Amino acid sequence: MTHAAVVHDLRPAERSGPRASDTLIRGRRVLPYPDGWFAVCFSHELKRGDVRTVPFMGQELVVYRTHAGEAFAVEPFCPHLGAHLGHGGKVDGDDLVCPFHGLAFAPDGSCVRACGGQKPPHATLTRRFTQERNGMVVVWNHRTGQAPEWEIPDVDTQGFSKPKGSSFDLEGYPHDVAENATDLSHFAWLHGFTDVAMHHEAGPQWMTTHLSGRWHGIEIKIRLTSHGLGYVLGESDVASLGVKVTTCAFPTPTAPLKWTFRWTDALRVARMDALPAVLRRPLYALIIKLAHKWFVHVVAADFPIWSNRRYVEHPKLMAGDAAVAAFRRWSAQFYPGAPVSDTDLPDIDGGGVWTRG
Repeated sequence: MTHAAVVHDLRPAERSGPRASDTLIRGRRVLPYPDGWFAVCFSHELKRGDVRTVPFMGQELVVYRTHAGEAFAVEPFCPHLGAHLGHGGKVDGDDLVCPFHGLAFAPDGSCVRACGGQKPPHATLTRRFTQERNGMVVVWNHRTGQAPEWEIPDVDTQGFSKPKGSSFDLEGYPHDVAENATDLSHFAWLHGFTDVAMHHEAGPQWMTTHLSGRWHGIEIKIRLTSHGLGYVLGESDVASLGVKVTTCAFPTPTAPLKWTFRWTDALRVARMDALPAVLRRPLYALIIKLAHKWFVHVVAADFPIWSNRRYVEHPKLMAGDAAVAAFRRWSAQFYPGAPVSDTDLPDIDGGGVWTRG
């Protein structure tokens, strides 16, 4: 995969989103849009020369891929007379061309050509920091336009199947995906795991939970790492079956209490390593299709919870919620200025063990 170079946003601006202090929808608090990296489309959806309009944190962005293969994201309106570049705009080589008067904008945002040979105006597009990671085009959001402070790491899936992905438009809070990774008891109650145990660790922009349990008697170990609130990496190991699964989950806020959930799964079966590639590839294509369909079924149990859940500023936590308390404190850094008082949550000792049945 070709990774798009990081592109500077040429006009820092406040992008704090709705104010949590004064906005309610159906009695649910609207939080500001968080800082961090968030997916705007699958990489395979953006072919060379494509121009797409995508919803992103209460506005639209235009994403496009140059003929050299790099992906970029810009704010949608031409600085000349305001034409929407996502409606009729075209890629010419590495330039994005406005449909209204043919102004062409280079990858650095500068206007390099105008129609009829006229001298191009001193105008620039407002670009967003853009990269490609793990099958997604991701865009950096920061309330002040600050440059990225960290990057999403690449995932090594050498020897795995090709990823299989899905996308869902949901309501609620996109950070629930990352919080779910720390919610010990829901794995048992909602998803049917037994003998579940969890411990967690955290760094500046990442938080990892280590989960072990049984599903229908089969032991599973899962490591879930959140990089900010827009990307969760899941690494599952079913040692008894020789199966490993890598999941890349990308929740992206699109509007107040609305978000798009994109994710991919790739798997590796140890017994298939010895097969010749001519057999292994079609077998993996079939297996990952069935496996991903099952994963969607499992995760979809969360969808009605997420879509109707209310954000509780002062949750009444239980003994097994140590990782949830840690997550609330850790995640507050991505909502600067928001009245998220989770830093006041008490410490809860221990990682947690939950047994059902």
